[in-house]
Amino acid sequence: MPPCASSWLPTSSWSASRSSSPLSGFDSRPGFRRRGWFVPILFHSYARNPSPRDNDPQELDRFKQSIDLVDYATRRHGYDVKKAGPRGHWHQLEKDGEMLIVSRKGDHQVYLNPGDDRDSGSIIDFVKTRENQTLGQVRQTLRQYLGESDQSTTPGWQAAPSPPLPAPAAYAPKATEPADVETEAERRARLVAAVMGTHAALTDRSYLHNRHLSNETIDSPAFQGRVFTSQQGNFRNTAFPLYNEHGIATVEQRNDDYKHLLQLPKTGVWVSHPTDGKDTAVQRLVVSESPVDAMSYHQLHHQGAPGQPNTLYVATSGTVTERQVELIQKLIDKQEPKEVVLANDNDAAGRRFNMNYLNELQTPRRAREVSGGQVAYDEAPRPVEWHATAAGKYHTALRVEFHHATRAEGTEHLSQLTEQVQQLRLQAGENIGLEVQRATRQETVVRLVVPNADSHSLEELARTLHDQRETQRGQLERDPQGPGRQPENFLRAEYAISKDFNRDLELLSQGLSREQVAQQARADELAREQQRQERARQEQEQRQQVQQRETEREQAAQSPEVQRREAEQQRQAAALGLAAVTGDPALQRTVQLTVTESTPADEATPSQAQQMRELLRMAGAAVELRAETDPASGQLRSELDVRYHPHATPGGVRQLSQTLDALDKSPLVTLTEPADEQAERRRLAAPPEQSVTKTAIIRIDEPEPRAGATGHAEAVAEQLRAGGLNTGSLRSATDPATHQRHSEIEVSYRLDQPNLARVSATLDEVARQAGAQVHEHASDRAERHRLVPNSINANALAGRTTEPER
Repeated sequence: MPPCASSWLPTSSWSASRSSSPLSGFDSRPGFRRRGWFVPILFHSYARNPSPRDNDPQELDRFKQSIDLVDYATRRHGYDVKKAGPRGHWHQLEKDGEMLIVSRKGDHQVYLNPGDDRDSGSIIDFVKTRENQTLGQVRQTLRQYLGESDQSTTPGWQAAPSPPLPAPAAYAPKATEPADVETEAERRARLVAAVMGTHAALTDRSYLHNRHLSNETIDSPAFQGRVFTSQQGNFRNTAFPLYNEHGIATVEQRNDDYKHLLQLPKTGVWVSHPTDGKDTAVQRLVVSESPVDAMSYHQLHHQGAPGQPNTLYVATSGTVTERQVELIQKLIDKQEPKEVVLANDNDAAGRRFNMNYLNELQTPRRAREVSGGQVAYDEAPRPVEWHATAAGKYHTALRVEFHHATRAEGTEHLSQLTEQVQQLRLQAGENIGLEVQRATRQETVVRLVVPNADSHSLEELARTLHDQRETQRGQLERDPQGPGRQPENFLRAEYAISKDFNRDLELLSQGLSREQVAQQARADELAREQQRQERARQEQEQRQQVQQRETEREQAAQSPEVQRREAEQQRQAAALGLAAVTGDPALQRTVQLTVTESTPADEATPSQAQQMRELLRMAGAAVELRAETDPASGQLRSELDVRYHPHATPGGVRQLSQTLDALDKSPLVTLTEPADEQAERRRLAAPPEQSVTKTAIIRIDEPEPRAGATGHAEAVAEQLRAGGLNTGSLRSATDPATHQRHSEIEVSYRLDQPNLARVSATLDEVARQAGAQVHEHASDRAERHRLVPNSINANALAGRTTEPER
């Protein structure tokens, strides 16, 4: 049995659970690496003789809560506050063309760089990124910023911050609130007490019975003191408390056609007792989306089956947060199970959760006590990472990041991934889209997109990447007690026959065989698909109605009086030397942004989409916002229709174009805009003095040439020079195992040079050659094809060119 296991299993009384939880005794330091951070190949560990302060996680939390991120960015790094939201909910900072959005998350501030989805986080991340510091150096920097002594070797240290400098009025934090203002902890206690009461118990089993759960399951030792009845007025619901290290974090209430999570941050997970009873060694951890699914899994696969391992059940109550992944990893560290079963829903969302668990969860990490009962963990290396997200309503995206030391290694990784995708295409048809978003010496980023119906293909790829990473970890491991390769099948997914295990339980309890359950599952999926098609049809009808109304307005605008006013407006605009702004809808351009984000914690907090709408309006666009919450995932999905005139004043178009391009790089945003209109917008937004130089990267893969002989890469370089392109040096690397040579040439050209037609034709010709790839932005390719009409159609090269991220 793991040490101290009994210290974190609470009693059945919920009042006792206020001070103890399934996770008590854990280090409150975030125990899992945030997505997008690069972990070097060497194993991470803390200093051999860490001082009490060096690994104190509470100090990091104190930095986040005490330091105003906006104040730090403006004072230390020279950022300017350009805009601020209502009541200071958010701030827009700018410096040297870079834009940051700072907002509040819980009890501290976080920032987001719309131009780089890897650049985000708290004040800790801000300092690490911009001052290139280790975590220990960040601690020293922020102690000095707060005016504290850095005597880290002194036990029992106490912070002694100096009075902070006065903050600029535009972003000054609120004055200290009166003592009678409710704190976050007091609000949580009040909301939980209103639901749970003072002597909570399970007095009404009707909802659980309606979900086909038996009394034997409900009375199992695993679920005693884990399910309660909540009484609110005349209504009784079934309550499932979610725990973290500090006690109850929030409560989910369920009933027939009713689901509600308290308006608190989802910083906890629902946890059962071990099936063999409290204080027993856990052999298996089962992770599901809801407590009812966990109890259904138990009734179907554990209850009454001989020889089942001692199992602990965990549920996230819907969409998984980073904090919940951290808590699940801490449970693994503490309980040391032999296997973790991912029992999420048998749909695209469930598969996305499982793909992300494969990336983030690992075997029990080696923990060392450093000070005051706190622990530090060794982290395994992550030479490859991935993260699955929804790409609109009907698609799933998988972002894969390779970390490497040389470009040749990156090329090899990309080649292997492309080969794996080709194999999957044989299974899923031509439904897998692949885009290289970034390729540098140290990092290669690829984005894959499939329809939701084919999301199992991406899950299979994630499993392959996971196995390859575990093999590489085993090869790199130097410390036999360090965080190395996982045992085979330590993490495994187990899916229901139908959509989820509770649906399986419902159908099997009706006397259906497993084959009949599978048939009913296919019928359920067909019904859901018909519902999706019906919703799509209704949305299409709504769009057609909007287009019809616009057409009617255009026709009404053709009256003689309207034409006279438009002619007068044109005359006045020409007299002022401005572009012809007629107000005619036919001259308008429309860009659509789709934003998928977590629902704000309360109504007073604006969503990311609302903040983006204000930015776009300030940039001179007319913006219409539509938003809805996905009942299945709880995610907020917003659509912004951005309308503007391409021939407005150049300064206005320039500001709007920069804002759109910055938002397009946010991981929350999908931007839809015709390529020709995008190229036109960027051309109009370019300042007159700006150079119109375009760049592209040519990559050539070929067998290694004989000694003294020139290869295909040299021939392509000569062809590019003869075609009028400015050609950089040829860089090549040969794989000693396969004797394949990978070469790269960077070229540039100007859109105003006289021989642009020859330049464009040369690039198109190179793209058609076997073994050669032209990497250029879609807007650049569309613009040169537009300027040279006889150039080959860009669609013919769609399979041979890729579009790196700006």
